[in-house]
Order: sequence, then structure tokens, then C-alpha cells
Amino acid sequence: MRRPLPALTAAFLAVALLVILPTAAQAEKLPPPAHTQIVGGQKATVGQFPWMAALIRRSASTREQGFTCGGTVLSRSWVLTAAHCVLDYESEYPDSKYGNYVAPSFYSVLTGTTNLSQSGGGSRLNVIGIYPHPDYDPRTSQNDYALLRLASPTTAPEIRVIGSSSSELALDDPGTQQTTVGWGITNESASSIPLDERFVQVPMQSDGICGAAYPPGRADEFGNPLTYYASSMLCAGYPGGGKDSCSGDSGGPLAIQAPDDSWRETGVVSFGYGCAEPDNYGVYSRLSHAASWISNQRRFGPFSPESSAYITQMYLDFVHRAPTSTELADWRSELRTHAASDLPVSLQNSAKWQDNGGTIARLYKAAFLRIPDTNGYTHWTNRRWAGIGPVAIAQNYATSSEFLNRYGSLSDDAYIERLYQNVFERAADPQGKAYWHGKLASGTSRGRVLYELSNSNEYRGANVAYVRTVTASFALLRTVPTSAELTDRLPLATRALIDSLRTSYRYAARFAS
Repeated sequence: MRRPLPALTAAFLAVALLVILPTAAQAEKLPPPAHTQIVGGQKATVGQFPWMAALIRRSASTREQGFTCGGTVLSRSWVLTAAHCVLDYESEYPDSKYGNYVAPSFYSVLTGTTNLSQSGGGSRLNVIGIYPHPDYDPRTSQNDYALLRLASPTTAPEIRVIGSSSSELALDDPGTQQTTVGWGITNESASSIPLDERFVQVPMQSDGICGAAYPPGRADEFGNPLTYYASSMLCAGYPGGGKDSCSGDSGGPLAIQAPDDSWRETGVVSFGYGCAEPDNYGVYSRLSHAASWISNQRRFGPFSPESSAYITQMYLDFVHRAPTSTELADWRSELRTHAASDLPVSLQNSAKWQDNGGTIARLYKAAFLRIPDTNGYTHWTNRRWAGIGPVAIAQNYATSSEFLNRYGSLSDDAYIERLYQNVFERAADPQGKAYWHGKLASGTSRGRVLYELSNSNEYRGANVAYVRTVTASFALLRTVPTSAELTDRLPLATRALIDSLRTSYRYAARFAS
């Protein structure tokens, strides 16, 4: 069986321990299992598999001593591993709260390095949530998947899980050359683990060959069932053996490069009889089977799969208040079957947010010809939420030193001409110039004129992309974009912009705990 690594004590290394995995209903927990790792492979180079992760027991004094399983980075806040890596083998946690699994405080995740030594670099990030597949069966190893939600985001690149299109599904066809990656000892008789990440390439085998290798009723020498289930499993390796994943590689990837050279993860290291033995292939949990579950679990980014916290935060960011009980219930129901981005897209497009954030963005650009600074934008959106009207805000701008330095010495005619140039990038038409000259002569403030022009259909239409970019960036990141960021984000439609922001490192970092 592929198994997680226990503490690397001298006593353990001398004696391999037996584990019989419990059923989901069993309260009884058993000791942790024996360990070995990549067989017949070679050392990975830095950056070769940048999405690779290692599960480390948080209580361990060193990364090497705490290493337990492999994993892969799926996004800033989520790591994929095997469900059997998060079983509570030593009965450390109450079943009433965690079932048969360890608490999130059991693990940290190491990303951004190929080396397990303390000086090996990378980031060690705490885990805040553990989510085994609900249909995982420890006795049969079916649905051997688990997701870990990180307390702080990782900067490591992500790997994509195999998709459902025909071209994607072909990536795990029999005969395709797959790569599995992990840390640990390189043969079953070794007494210590190497510190460097290793990998090996193995060919995918057909369901018929896999089923013949692991037929119903087969078990290992300890009685653990070794049955292949084609619906949720894959197998890979050579008939003559020699190259394989092994225990301790648990939770690591079976992966392949797509035609565009990006990586797709096709399987998760699960079990096998021995390691690299003839006609005993490595068995992996089939990721095309779990792709929908994985997507649903991690779609709220740094928030839990239960949507309430995500909905509440979106309302706080876009509406400046928590949702009502009705709004919360309605969106929870909506998000069960719709994309996570539907909520922020709806709030971004709402009249309430555009009347606030959109108005302030337009006023800043019209008055000062610049992107608002974050502190100023924060202040004036808060004032708008407090009930201060847009004309009053525009009048405040019109009395500021920055505004007076630009417009203060101008006559009314010159002021109107300058505003038209700055707002519409054209000269004032005679009819418009006469209209606004008359308004100013009758006592209308310059701030009111500024607001009216910045709120005109012409100006609103010309600045749709600009306002969308500034308002969405501020709502989700609580900062306005820099000039470079504005340039990068301007071409994006609303949904693409929202998704790029809410899946970013900076968004996840807002909620690090």
C-alpha cells in the first residue's frame, strides 16, 4: 500500500509498522504505516515541477522529520492530496468533530522548493481546513482524494486538474507517458529519505490490465484489499516493474504535459502491491472522476466550501454591509448551481455600487486627470456610504488645492473650455458652452458643473472599462490599480476581471489567518 510517512525516529526506521485502514464508521484508530518512495527515478531540478507540495506535521521540529505525504498546488489557497494522508491513525482528535480525520492544526504545507531540509527554501504554510472526498472508502481506497485549504496563500504556480473535454480526457489514455513526483527513500530497504524531490515516468495502463493486476478479492500480506475500480482509479507502470511511486509518495501527482506544454494532473498516488514489482502497477485516484467535486470545493478561494463567509465578505466589499438573512439564503441557493463569480459580478454591476464607487472614480479622473489614490478613494467611498451626495463631494474637490492649482485662476469661459478638454477630450460645443456659462452666471457652483459633466452619458460611456477596472479592483483588493495594473486589466470583461482578482494572491492574502 502507498502510505503516509510516520515520524522518522530511529526505532521506526528499524521496524516497519503495520496499518489496517479503518472504515468510515469505525471509531478505532491504528498506528501509522511503513514508508518508501519514488523508485527508479531521478532528482528533479529547481522549477521543474513548481506546483509540487509536501505535507509536514506541524508539531515536527524539522521539515524532514515532519514529512508525511505529497500534494499539488491547485490555486493560491488550495492543495490536493490523498484522503488516506489525512486519516487520524493515532486517535489524536475527537471523532465527534473530525470523524476519522486529523484536525487542520495537524498539518502545514511546504511549497516553492524541491528540498526538505530546513535551509531548502520555500514557504511552510499552515492548513486551516481539511476536506476529504465524502465518498472516500478507506477499505477499498475508492475516491482517495482530499483538499487542504491554506491559512495563508502560496506564491507557487498551480497545476490544472484534467478537464472533461475529449482532448483533455485523452491525456490519461493507455500508453500515455505520465510523471509522478515525490520525496523519500528510493527503495524499500533504504533506511533514510533523501532530501531532494524526485520523479519518474511511467506509462498509463488500460483498465483491463489494471483490473487483472488487482482483481476483486486480492489483498496484501496484511489483509488490506487491493481491488481496482475503473470508475475512480487509474494504474501506471511497466509490466517488468523497476519504476513506480511508493508509500510516502501518497497524495502526490500523476501528471502529463498537455500539447501547450502546461501540466495536467491526471491522478493522485493511492496504493499498489509493493513498489516497482513486476505486474504490480501503481494505482492512482482518477482525477477526471473528481474534477467537479474539486472545482466545487475550492471555488470560493480562501473561504470554506460552505458559501456563507464568501457571500458575507462580498456584500461587505461591494455594499458596505452584511447581507440580510434573505439575501444570504437566496445567494446560498443560487451558488449551489451557479458560478462563484455570479455574486461579485452582480454586485459590481449593481446601481448601488456604481452610484458610489463609479461616481467617485469618474469624479477623480474628471477633476484631477488621474487614478485615485487608495486612501482618498477609501475616504470618499466611505463618505458616500455615509450619505454624502455626489454634488457635495464634487464641490469639495472643486475647493481642494489640487483643483484650484489646475482651474482656480480661470474665468468661467476658460473653466468650461478646460473641463471639456479634460473630461471629453474635445472643445466645448457652442450650445454646451453657452448652457454651462449661464448656469455658472446664475450661481451654480463649479463643483456642480464638474459633477454634471462627469456624470453625463458621454463621459460615462467613454469610461466604462476604466470605471469597471478601478471599482472592481478596489472592491476585491481594497486598493486601486497602479497605472501598469490598469493597463493590464482594462481589456478584461467584467467576469474575467472579477475572476482574475478574486483568484489572485493579493485577494487571498487579505484573509490570511
